Amino acid sequence: MLLDSVYELQVAQELDNYDISWVRPKPLKYKDQQGVVRHYFPDFYLPEYDVYLDPKNQFLIEHDSEKIYLAECFNNVKIIILDKNHLVWEKIRKLIVKV
Repeated sequence: MLLDSVYELQVAQELDNYDISWVRPKPLKYKDQQGVVRHYFPDFYLPEYDVYLDPKNQFLIEHDSEKIYLAECFNNVKIIILDKNHLVWEKIRKLIVKV
């Protein structure tokens, strides 16, 4: 399976180490502020938790925040953004529990 970043690789390894089932999800549609339908590509979907995970660096967290919010609302799903301090399962699990 092709992963696009070091963050993604670390999260995939953590999930695998804890036998957490995950898949690469299909893109999520959303409408931008002009009403144009676009696609958002989260990195992981955890079926057992019904949550999407998307590890990102700080620049992308800020840059993509609006489209992530719009994708959550449009699809009625939860997307958890993981920064560099939340790439290990124990910290991810705590974020999931808060949902």
